[in-house]
Amino acid sequence: MMAESKKVLPCWIITLHPDGDGVQRLLENLSAQGIEAELFPGVDGRHAMPALDADEFLDVQKSRLRHLCDMTNSEVGCYLSHLRAIKKAYALGCEKLCLLEDDVEVEPEFGRALREINTFTEDFEFVRLMALRVRKRKIVRDMLQGSHRLTRPERGVLGAQGYVVNRNAMAKIIQHASNIFEPIDKVYDHYWEFGLHQYCVEPHLLWERPHPSSILKSNVKRARVGFFYYLMRPFVKGLLSKKRNDYLTAYSGALYPAELPSEKPGKTARMKMPKVK
Repeated sequence: MMAESKKVLPCWIITLHPDGDGVQRLLENLSAQGIEAELFPGVDGRHAMPALDADEFLDVQKSRLRHLCDMTNSEVGCYLSHLRAIKKAYALGCEKLCLLEDDVEVEPEFGRALREINTFTEDFEFVRLMALRVRKRKIVRDMLQGSHRLTRPERGVLGAQGYVVNRNAMAKIIQHASNIFEPIDKVYDHYWEFGLHQYCVEPHLLWERPHPSSILKSNVKRARVGFFYYLMRPFVKGLLSKKRNDYLTAYSGALYPAELPSEKPGKTARMKMPKVK
């Protein structure tokens, strides 16, 4: 890890291809901004279901109740890559950690923004550096002398390509996410289930390189599950909706007033602005 005098929080890149051109370019770009990132070996689920650690549990029943499908091997591999990086950082005593996937490019302001985020107080637990969905959000504060903003979205913004997690959030994620039933970015989108304080940076500090994904999505051509799960799902969705609304009410002062951004906040091709009614 980097020396304390650098005042940059640890930055790890999750990868299955440590020698790939994209990974090496990302390392060079980060280094040019004063960030000596480390590579964290991803969990490979492309060919078989990854082995679980003793404290990890694949909850098939919950996955079927909530999503009417089972998670794929590659989704579990991606999930474990993030979870185990966070578990390692927590065990090492890290106060904050920046986690990046290896298919991103960083903006020129990334290093300066990371230094600023390192000064944030404990309440700013989870800061997404890019997102795939544009949601209504509350502007919390300016960053980088006003060129960027820290926002708090009222709903999940999708994607786990890059984020900063502090020690409070690490503990919450480890406790909640060791029970595996949905993709890791969905866990973060459902922050209200385990009291995670989630924020985003606009404009985004990363963007996703266009590339074929190696992750087979569980909700694409999913196998049918038993009729029982279709019968129970409306009740499950109703309970989850109530829990989310209770959270939004409890934290209304922190989340509202919220509005959509007037411009697209990042370069990622898969990100789309919602249609204004």
